[in-house]
Amino acid sequence: MVSETPRPISERDAGPDGTSPRPSHSQASEEVSPPKRSRGRPRRDDREPPAKPTVGKPYKSFPLTPHRNGQFCKKIRGVVYYFGSVRDPEAALKRYHLHCNGLHTGELRAVDRDRGGLTVRELANRFMEAADGRRDAGELSDRTFTDYYRDCARLIKFLGADRLVESITQEDLLELRRKLARGVGPTTLNGRVGVTRSILSFAYDAELIEKPIRYSKVLRRPSKKTLRRSQAQAGRKHFHAKEIRTLLKASPPELRAMILLGINCGLGNTDVAALPTSYVDLEHGCLDYPRAKTGVRRRCPLWPETIEAINAVLAAKKECRTPERPEVAGLLFVTRNGFPYVRSSYKTLPNGKPSLVEHDVIATKLKRIMEKQGIAQPGLGFYGLRNSFETIGAETGNQVAVDHIMGHIPHASDMGAVYRRHIAKKALLKVTRHVHKWLFGGGASDQK
Repeated sequence: MVSETPRPISERDAGPDGTSPRPSHSQASEEVSPPKRSRGRPRRDDREPPAKPTVGKPYKSFPLTPHRNGQFCKKIRGVVYYFGSVRDPEAALKRYHLHCNGLHTGELRAVDRDRGGLTVRELANRFMEAADGRRDAGELSDRTFTDYYRDCARLIKFLGADRLVESITQEDLLELRRKLARGVGPTTLNGRVGVTRSILSFAYDAELIEKPIRYSKVLRRPSKKTLRRSQAQAGRKHFHAKEIRTLLKASPPELRAMILLGINCGLGNTDVAALPTSYVDLEHGCLDYPRAKTGVRRRCPLWPETIEAINAVLAAKKECRTPERPEVAGLLFVTRNGFPYVRSSYKTLPNGKPSLVEHDVIATKLKRIMEKQGIAQPGLGFYGLRNSFETIGAETGNQVAVDHIMGHIPHASDMGAVYRRHIAKKALLKVTRHVHKWLFGGGASDQK
Protein backbone atom coordinates (compact mmCIF):
# COMPACT_ATOMS: atom_id res chain seq x y z
CA MET A 1 0.00 0.00 0.00
CA VAL A 2 1.34 3.47 -0.93
CA SER A 3 2.19 5.73 1.99
CA GLU A 4 0.04 8.86 2.26
CA THR A 5 3.14 11.05 2.85
CA PRO A 6 6.07 9.37 1.09
CA ARG A 7 9.52 10.46 2.29
CA PRO A 8 11.23 12.62 -0.40
CA ILE A 9 14.63 11.59 -1.63
CA SER A 10 17.32 14.02 -0.35
CA GLU A 11 20.57 14.99 -2.06
CA ARG A 12 22.61 12.76 0.18
CA ASP A 13 20.53 9.86 -1.01
CA ALA A 14 21.33 10.61 -4.65
CA GLY A 15 23.99 8.76 -6.57
CA PRO A 16 27.24 10.23 -7.90
CA ASP A 17 25.61 11.02 -11.22
CA GLY A 18 22.73 12.83 -9.52
CA THR A 19 20.25 10.09 -10.19
CA SER A 20 18.12 8.58 -7.53
CA PRO A 21 19.47 5.34 -6.09
CA ARG A 22 17.53 2.11 -6.23
CA PRO A 23 15.49 1.95 -3.04
CA SER A 24 16.22 -0.75 -0.51
CA HIS A 25 13.70 -3.44 0.33
CA SER A 26 12.47 -1.66 3.43
CA GLN A 27 12.23 1.66 1.63
CA ALA A 28 10.49 0.20 -1.37
CA SER A 29 7.81 -1.22 0.86
CA GLU A 30 6.92 2.32 1.84
CA GLU A 31 7.18 4.07 -1.53
CA VAL A 32 6.37 1.56 -4.28
CA SER A 33 2.80 0.40 -4.94
CA PRO A 34 2.25 -3.33 -4.49
CA PRO A 35 1.59 -5.45 -7.57
CA LYS A 36 -1.96 -5.63 -8.87
CA ARG A 37 -2.45 -9.25 -7.82
CA SER A 38 -2.18 -8.24 -4.13
CA ARG A 39 -4.58 -5.30 -4.36
CA GLY A 40 -8.15 -5.59 -3.13
CA ARG A 41 -9.26 -9.09 -2.24
CA PRO A 42 -6.28 -11.30 -1.25
CA ARG A 43 -5.51 -14.50 -3.05
CA ARG A 44 -6.79 -17.72 -1.56
CA ASP A 45 -3.24 -18.82 -0.77
CA ASP A 46 -2.52 -15.56 1.06
CA ARG A 47 -5.55 -15.72 3.32
CA GLU A 48 -5.08 -16.76 6.90
CA PRO A 49 -7.15 -19.83 7.79
CA PRO A 50 -10.02 -18.95 10.11
CA ALA A 51 -9.39 -19.78 13.70
CA LYS A 52 -11.30 -22.88 14.75
CA PRO A 53 -13.28 -22.40 17.93
CA THR A 54 -11.86 -24.63 20.62
CA VAL A 55 -13.94 -25.41 23.67
CA GLY A 56 -12.02 -26.87 26.56
CA LYS A 57 -10.55 -26.11 29.94
CA PRO A 58 -9.24 -22.53 30.28
CA TYR A 59 -6.15 -23.92 32.02
CA LYS A 60 -4.80 -27.36 32.83
CA SER A 61 -5.73 -27.47 36.54
CA PHE A 62 -9.31 -26.29 35.94
CA PRO A 63 -11.45 -28.65 38.07
CA LEU A 64 -14.42 -28.85 35.67
CA THR A 65 -14.80 -30.70 32.38
CA PRO A 66 -16.63 -29.37 29.28
CA HIS A 67 -19.64 -31.48 28.32
CA ARG A 68 -21.03 -31.81 24.80
CA ASN A 69 -24.25 -30.08 25.91
CA GLY A 70 -22.29 -26.82 26.27
CA GLN A 71 -21.82 -26.79 30.06
CA PHE A 72 -19.00 -27.45 32.49
CA CYS A 73 -19.62 -30.56 34.57
CA LYS A 74 -18.03 -32.72 37.25
CA LYS A 75 -18.83 -36.22 38.47
CA ILE A 76 -19.22 -36.24 42.24
CA ARG A 77 -20.17 -39.33 44.23
CA GLY A 78 -21.25 -41.08 41.02
CA VAL A 79 -23.52 -38.25 39.83
CA VAL A 80 -22.74 -35.73 37.07
CA TYR A 81 -23.47 -32.12 38.06
CA TYR A 82 -23.50 -29.09 35.74
CA PHE A 83 -22.23 -25.67 36.79
CA GLY A 84 -22.70 -23.33 33.83
CA SER A 85 -21.91 -22.55 30.23
CA VAL A 86 -18.47 -23.22 28.75
CA ARG A 87 -18.54 -19.63 27.48
CA ASP A 88 -18.22 -18.33 31.04
CA PRO A 89 -15.63 -20.47 32.89
CA GLU A 90 -15.28 -18.00 35.77
CA ALA A 91 -19.01 -18.11 36.58
CA ALA A 92 -19.02 -21.92 36.37
CA LEU A 93 -16.00 -22.15 38.69
CA LYS A 94 -17.59 -19.74 41.16
CA ARG A 95 -20.75 -21.80 41.16
CA TYR A 96 -18.75 -24.98 41.71
CA HIS A 97 -16.89 -23.57 44.73
CA LEU A 98 -20.24 -22.45 46.15
CA HIS A 99 -21.63 -26.00 46.11
CA CYS A 100 -18.59 -28.31 46.14
CA ASN A 101 -18.43 -28.89 49.91
CA GLY A 102 -22.06 -29.91 50.16
CA LEU A 103 -21.89 -32.10 47.04
CA HIS A 104 -18.73 -33.93 48.10
CA THR A 105 -20.06 -34.59 51.60
CA GLY A 106 -23.47 -35.67 50.35
CA GLU A 107 -25.38 -32.88 52.08
CA LEU A 108 -26.49 -31.45 48.73
CA ARG A 109 -28.04 -33.47 45.93
CA ALA A 110 -28.63 -30.69 43.39
CA VAL A 111 -27.04 -27.46 42.20
CA ASP A 112 -29.11 -24.32 42.74
CA ARG A 113 -30.18 -22.56 39.58
CA ASP A 114 -28.96 -19.08 38.75
CA ARG A 115 -30.91 -15.99 37.69
CA GLY A 116 -33.85 -16.93 39.89
CA GLY A 117 -35.43 -19.47 37.54
CA LEU A 118 -35.09 -22.15 34.89
CA THR A 119 -34.29 -20.99 31.37
CA VAL A 120 -35.33 -22.72 28.17
CA ARG A 121 -31.71 -23.65 27.42
CA GLU A 122 -31.28 -25.22 30.86
CA LEU A 123 -34.51 -27.16 30.43
CA ALA A 124 -33.39 -28.46 27.04
CA ASN A 125 -30.00 -29.49 28.45
CA ARG A 126 -31.61 -31.31 31.38
CA PHE A 127 -34.06 -33.06 29.06
CA MET A 128 -31.30 -34.18 26.69
CA GLU A 129 -29.17 -35.29 29.66
CA ALA A 130 -31.99 -37.60 30.79
CA ALA A 131 -32.52 -38.81 27.22
CA ASP A 132 -28.80 -39.51 26.89
CA GLY A 133 -28.91 -41.72 29.96
CA ARG A 134 -31.84 -43.67 28.53
CA ARG A 135 -30.00 -44.08 25.23
CA ASP A 136 -26.89 -45.41 26.96
CA ALA A 137 -29.09 -47.91 28.80
CA GLY A 138 -30.58 -49.13 25.50
CA GLU A 139 -34.04 -47.72 26.30
CA LEU A 140 -33.93 -45.06 23.58
CA SER A 141 -32.87 -45.42 19.96
CA ASP A 142 -30.33 -43.15 18.27
CA ARG A 143 -33.02 -41.94 15.90
CA THR A 144 -35.36 -40.87 18.72
CA PHE A 145 -32.46 -39.20 20.54
CA THR A 146 -31.60 -37.22 17.40
CA ASP A 147 -35.25 -36.19 16.99
CA TYR A 148 -35.32 -35.01 20.61
CA TYR A 149 -32.28 -32.81 19.99
CA ARG A 150 -33.92 -31.30 16.91
CA ASP A 151 -37.14 -30.55 18.83
CA CYS A 152 -35.20 -28.99 21.72
CA ALA A 153 -33.30 -26.78 19.28
CA ARG A 154 -36.58 -25.72 17.67
CA LEU A 155 -38.02 -24.80 21.09
CA ILE A 156 -34.93 -22.75 22.00
CA LYS A 157 -35.03 -20.92 18.68
CA PHE A 158 -38.69 -19.98 19.09
CA LEU A 159 -38.82 -19.03 22.77
CA GLY A 160 -35.24 -17.83 23.23
CA ALA A 161 -32.41 -19.52 25.11
CA ASP A 162 -32.52 -17.18 28.14
CA ARG A 163 -36.30 -17.09 28.41
CA LEU A 164 -37.55 -18.23 31.82
CA VAL A 165 -39.73 -21.32 31.54
CA GLU A 166 -42.12 -20.06 34.20
CA SER A 167 -42.78 -16.95 32.07
CA ILE A 168 -44.14 -18.93 29.10
CA THR A 169 -47.72 -17.80 28.44
CA GLN A 170 -50.70 -19.35 26.70
CA GLU A 171 -50.18 -16.94 23.80
CA ASP A 172 -46.60 -18.22 23.41
CA LEU A 173 -47.78 -21.83 23.24
CA LEU A 174 -50.54 -20.96 20.78
CA GLU A 175 -48.06 -19.27 18.47
CA LEU A 176 -45.67 -22.20 18.95
CA ARG A 177 -48.44 -24.57 17.83
CA ARG A 178 -48.84 -22.54 14.63
CA LYS A 179 -45.08 -22.61 14.10
CA LEU A 180 -44.90 -26.39 14.52
CA ALA A 181 -47.72 -26.89 11.99
CA ARG A 182 -46.11 -24.77 9.31
CA GLY A 183 -45.22 -26.78 6.19
CA VAL A 184 -45.87 -30.27 7.61
CA GLY A 185 -48.70 -32.79 7.59
CA PRO A 186 -50.86 -33.89 10.53
CA THR A 187 -48.74 -36.98 11.25
CA THR A 188 -45.50 -35.00 11.52
CA LEU A 189 -47.27 -32.31 13.54
CA ASN A 190 -48.57 -34.96 15.92
CA GLY A 191 -45.01 -36.09 16.62
CA ARG A 192 -43.68 -32.55 17.07
CA VAL A 193 -46.44 -31.58 19.48
CA GLY A 194 -45.96 -34.80 21.44
CA VAL A 195 -42.23 -34.23 22.01
CA THR A 196 -42.75 -30.55 22.86
CA ARG A 197 -45.35 -31.45 25.46
CA SER A 198 -42.96 -34.04 26.89
CA ILE A 199 -40.23 -31.40 27.25
CA LEU A 200 -42.57 -29.02 29.05
CA SER A 201 -43.87 -31.79 31.29
CA PHE A 202 -40.30 -32.81 32.14
CA ALA A 203 -39.70 -29.40 33.72
CA TYR A 204 -42.31 -30.07 36.42
CA ASP A 205 -41.80 -33.84 36.73
CA ALA A 206 -38.07 -33.33 37.38
CA GLU A 207 -38.87 -30.65 40.01
CA LEU A 208 -37.21 -27.92 37.99
CA ILE A 209 -40.19 -25.55 38.32
CA GLU A 210 -42.74 -25.03 41.08
CA LYS A 211 -45.91 -25.16 38.95
CA PRO A 212 -46.70 -27.26 35.85
CA ILE A 213 -47.07 -25.55 32.48
CA ARG A 214 -50.66 -25.64 31.29
CA TYR A 215 -50.49 -26.56 27.63
CA SER A 216 -53.40 -28.97 27.10
CA LYS A 217 -55.80 -26.32 25.72
CA VAL A 218 -53.49 -24.55 23.28
CA LEU A 219 -50.74 -27.06 22.42
CA ARG A 220 -53.11 -29.70 21.08
CA ARG A 221 -52.38 -32.72 18.97
CA PRO A 222 -54.24 -33.06 15.64
CA SER A 223 -57.62 -34.70 16.08
CA LYS A 224 -58.14 -38.34 15.15
CA LYS A 225 -60.46 -37.19 12.39
CA THR A 226 -57.70 -35.05 10.88
CA LEU A 227 -55.24 -37.94 11.07
CA ARG A 228 -57.72 -40.30 9.37
CA ARG A 229 -58.28 -37.82 6.55
CA SER A 230 -54.54 -37.40 6.10
CA GLN A 231 -54.04 -41.16 5.90
CA ALA A 232 -56.86 -41.47 3.36
CA GLN A 233 -55.33 -38.77 1.16
CA ALA A 234 -51.87 -40.34 1.38
CA GLY A 235 -52.96 -43.20 -0.87
CA ARG A 236 -52.78 -46.97 -0.67
CA LYS A 237 -50.36 -48.43 1.89
CA HIS A 238 -50.80 -52.14 1.10
CA PHE A 239 -50.04 -54.42 -1.84
CA HIS A 240 -52.44 -56.36 -4.01
CA ALA A 241 -51.80 -60.10 -4.42
CA LYS A 242 -50.89 -59.74 -8.09
CA GLU A 243 -48.31 -57.07 -7.27
CA ILE A 244 -46.61 -59.29 -4.67
CA ARG A 245 -46.47 -62.19 -7.14
CA THR A 246 -44.85 -59.86 -9.67
CA LEU A 247 -42.24 -58.78 -7.13
CA LEU A 248 -41.45 -62.39 -6.21
CA LYS A 249 -40.77 -63.27 -9.83
CA ALA A 250 -38.60 -60.22 -10.48
CA SER A 251 -36.57 -60.27 -7.23
CA PRO A 252 -33.19 -61.92 -6.59
CA PRO A 253 -33.07 -64.82 -4.09
CA GLU A 254 -32.33 -62.77 -0.95
CA LEU A 255 -34.98 -60.13 -1.65
CA ARG A 256 -37.46 -62.86 -2.57
CA ALA A 257 -36.95 -64.47 0.87
CA MET A 258 -37.40 -61.08 2.52
CA ILE A 259 -40.66 -60.44 0.67
CA LEU A 260 -41.99 -63.84 1.66
CA LEU A 261 -41.13 -63.20 5.31
CA GLY A 262 -42.87 -59.84 5.05
CA ILE A 263 -46.17 -61.24 3.75
CA ASN A 264 -45.97 -64.62 5.54
CA CYS A 265 -45.12 -63.27 9.02
CA GLY A 266 -45.81 -59.55 8.83
CA LEU A 267 -42.15 -58.54 9.27
CA GLY A 268 -40.97 -55.02 8.53
CA ASN A 269 -37.67 -53.78 7.12
CA THR A 270 -35.83 -53.65 10.43
CA ASP A 271 -37.30 -56.99 11.56
CA VAL A 272 -35.99 -58.74 8.46
CA ALA A 273 -32.57 -57.07 8.57
CA ALA A 274 -32.04 -57.99 12.26
CA LEU A 275 -33.41 -61.55 12.00
CA PRO A 276 -30.95 -64.09 13.51
CA THR A 277 -30.72 -67.45 11.79
CA SER A 278 -31.24 -69.21 15.13
CA TYR A 279 -34.80 -67.87 15.36
CA VAL A 280 -35.81 -69.69 12.17
CA ASP A 281 -36.77 -73.34 12.70
CA LEU A 282 -36.77 -74.74 9.17
CA GLU A 283 -37.20 -78.31 10.37
CA HIS A 284 -40.56 -77.61 11.98
CA GLY A 285 -41.41 -74.69 9.69
CA CYS A 286 -41.79 -72.04 12.40
CA LEU A 287 -40.46 -68.56 13.17
CA ASP A 288 -40.08 -67.73 16.88
CA TYR A 289 -38.86 -64.13 16.82
CA PRO A 290 -39.54 -61.50 19.54
CA ARG A 291 -40.17 -58.11 18.04
CA ALA A 292 -37.29 -55.76 18.81
CA LYS A 293 -39.49 -52.65 18.89
CA THR A 294 -41.96 -53.91 21.52
CA GLY A 295 -40.25 -56.95 23.05
CA VAL A 296 -43.44 -58.97 22.46
CA ARG A 297 -42.90 -62.62 21.64
CA ARG A 298 -44.37 -63.78 18.34
CA ARG A 299 -44.54 -67.11 16.54
CA CYS A 300 -45.53 -67.74 12.97
CA PRO A 301 -45.82 -70.91 10.84
CA LEU A 302 -43.75 -70.68 7.66
CA TRP A 303 -45.03 -71.46 4.17
CA PRO A 304 -43.21 -74.04 2.03
CA GLU A 305 -42.24 -71.21 -0.34
CA THR A 306 -40.71 -69.25 2.53
CA ILE A 307 -38.72 -72.26 3.77
CA GLU A 308 -37.43 -72.94 0.25
CA ALA A 309 -36.36 -69.30 -0.20
CA ILE A 310 -34.53 -69.24 3.16
CA ASN A 311 -32.71 -72.48 2.31
CA ALA A 312 -31.56 -70.88 -0.95
CA VAL A 313 -30.17 -67.91 0.98
CA LEU A 314 -28.31 -70.16 3.41
CA ALA A 315 -26.83 -72.17 0.55
CA ALA A 316 -25.66 -69.01 -1.20
CA LYS A 317 -24.01 -67.75 2.02
CA LYS A 318 -21.89 -70.90 2.23
CA GLU A 319 -20.58 -70.39 -1.30
CA CYS A 320 -20.04 -66.63 -1.07
CA ARG A 321 -17.50 -65.38 1.47
CA THR A 322 -18.41 -62.03 2.99
CA PRO A 323 -16.32 -59.96 5.42
CA GLU A 324 -16.98 -61.00 9.00
CA ARG A 325 -18.11 -58.12 11.19
CA PRO A 326 -19.30 -58.27 14.80
CA GLU A 327 -22.56 -56.48 14.03
CA VAL A 328 -23.68 -59.15 11.53
CA ALA A 329 -22.74 -62.24 13.52
CA GLY A 330 -25.58 -64.76 13.30
CA LEU A 331 -27.80 -62.69 11.00
CA LEU A 332 -29.71 -64.44 8.24
CA PHE A 333 -29.36 -61.61 5.71
CA VAL A 334 -26.03 -59.81 5.14
CA THR A 335 -24.98 -57.58 2.24
CA ARG A 336 -22.09 -58.53 -0.03
CA ASN A 337 -19.88 -56.04 1.85
CA GLY A 338 -20.70 -57.65 5.18
CA PHE A 339 -23.14 -55.05 6.56
CA PRO A 340 -26.73 -55.37 7.83
CA TYR A 341 -29.36 -54.52 5.25
CA VAL A 342 -30.76 -51.82 7.54
CA ARG A 343 -28.26 -49.90 9.64
CA SER A 344 -27.62 -46.44 11.04
CA SER A 345 -24.39 -44.64 11.90
CA TYR A 346 -24.55 -42.25 14.84
CA LYS A 347 -21.93 -39.66 15.72
CA THR A 348 -21.59 -36.37 17.55
CA LEU A 349 -20.45 -33.40 15.46
CA PRO A 350 -17.75 -30.99 16.75
CA ASN A 351 -20.47 -28.49 17.73
CA GLY A 352 -22.14 -31.12 19.95
CA LYS A 353 -25.04 -31.78 17.60
CA PRO A 354 -25.95 -35.46 17.18
CA SER A 355 -25.98 -36.76 13.61
CA LEU A 356 -27.62 -39.94 12.35
CA VAL A 357 -27.21 -41.38 8.85
CA GLU A 358 -29.57 -44.25 8.02
CA HIS A 359 -29.15 -46.88 5.31
CA ASP A 360 -32.03 -49.13 4.18
CA VAL A 361 -30.84 -51.38 1.36
CA ILE A 362 -34.10 -53.36 1.44
CA ALA A 363 -36.21 -50.29 0.68
CA THR A 364 -33.80 -49.15 -2.04
CA LYS A 365 -33.73 -52.49 -3.88
CA LEU A 366 -37.49 -53.02 -3.64
CA LYS A 367 -38.23 -49.52 -4.91
CA ARG A 368 -35.97 -50.08 -7.91
CA ILE A 369 -37.81 -53.28 -8.83
CA MET A 370 -41.23 -51.70 -8.26
CA GLU A 371 -40.37 -48.85 -10.62
CA LYS A 372 -39.11 -51.30 -13.22
CA GLN A 373 -42.31 -53.37 -12.96
CA GLY A 374 -44.54 -50.30 -13.07
CA ILE A 375 -46.19 -50.78 -9.65
CA ALA A 376 -44.45 -47.99 -7.72
CA GLN A 377 -46.52 -45.32 -6.06
CA PRO A 378 -45.84 -42.72 -3.35
CA GLY A 379 -45.93 -44.09 0.18
CA LEU A 380 -45.90 -47.76 -0.82
CA GLY A 381 -42.81 -49.73 0.20
CA PHE A 382 -41.64 -52.87 1.94
CA TYR A 383 -43.70 -52.04 5.03
CA GLY A 384 -46.78 -52.40 2.83
CA LEU A 385 -46.31 -56.19 3.10
CA ARG A 386 -46.92 -55.91 6.83
CA ASN A 387 -50.05 -53.85 6.16
CA SER A 388 -51.25 -56.46 3.67
CA PHE A 389 -50.78 -59.29 6.17
CA GLU A 390 -52.77 -57.43 8.83
CA THR A 391 -55.54 -56.58 6.35
CA ILE A 392 -55.97 -60.06 4.90
CA GLY A 393 -55.25 -61.96 8.10
CA ALA A 394 -58.01 -60.07 9.93
CA GLU A 395 -60.55 -61.60 7.52
CA THR A 396 -60.27 -64.86 9.48
CA GLY A 397 -61.96 -63.19 12.45
CA ASN A 398 -59.18 -64.26 14.84
CA GLN A 399 -57.61 -60.91 15.64
CA VAL A 400 -55.83 -62.37 18.65
CA ALA A 401 -53.81 -64.71 16.41
CA VAL A 402 -53.09 -61.90 13.95
CA ASP A 403 -51.84 -59.59 16.73
CA HIS A 404 -49.64 -62.39 18.08
CA ILE A 405 -47.96 -62.91 14.71
CA MET A 406 -47.58 -59.16 14.20
CA GLY A 407 -46.10 -58.65 17.68
CA HIS A 408 -48.64 -56.03 18.72
CA ILE A 409 -48.87 -54.85 22.32
CA PRO A 410 -52.30 -55.60 23.81
CA HIS A 411 -54.40 -52.61 24.78
CA ALA A 412 -54.31 -51.67 28.46
CA SER A 413 -58.04 -52.40 28.76
CA ASP A 414 -57.69 -55.89 27.20
CA MET A 415 -58.08 -58.08 30.27
CA GLY A 416 -58.02 -61.18 28.08
CA ALA A 417 -54.36 -60.51 27.31
CA VAL A 418 -53.63 -60.48 31.05
CA TYR A 419 -54.93 -64.02 31.53
CA ARG A 420 -54.01 -65.48 28.12
CA ARG A 421 -50.95 -67.70 28.30
CA HIS A 422 -50.52 -69.03 24.75
CA ILE A 423 -52.02 -69.08 21.26
CA ALA A 424 -52.87 -72.45 19.73
CA LYS A 425 -50.82 -73.37 16.67
CA LYS A 426 -53.97 -74.23 14.71
CA ALA A 427 -55.16 -70.63 15.21
CA LEU A 428 -51.89 -69.30 13.80
CA LEU A 429 -52.07 -71.78 10.89
CA LYS A 430 -55.58 -70.62 10.08
CA VAL A 431 -54.32 -67.06 9.61
CA THR A 432 -51.21 -67.88 7.58
CA ARG A 433 -53.06 -70.37 5.35
CA HIS A 434 -55.72 -67.77 4.61
CA VAL A 435 -53.07 -65.24 3.58
CA HIS A 436 -51.34 -67.94 1.49
CA LYS A 437 -54.57 -68.74 -0.32
CA TRP A 438 -55.13 -65.03 -0.97
CA LEU A 439 -51.66 -64.67 -2.43
CA PHE A 440 -51.19 -67.89 -4.43
CA GLY A 441 -54.64 -69.45 -4.65
CA GLY A 442 -56.67 -66.59 -6.10
CA GLY A 443 -59.13 -66.48 -3.20
CA ALA A 444 -62.13 -64.21 -2.89
CA SER A 445 -60.02 -61.52 -1.24
CA ASP A 446 -57.59 -61.37 -4.17
CA GLN A 447 -57.66 -58.00 -5.89
CA LYS A 448 -56.50 -57.36 -9.42
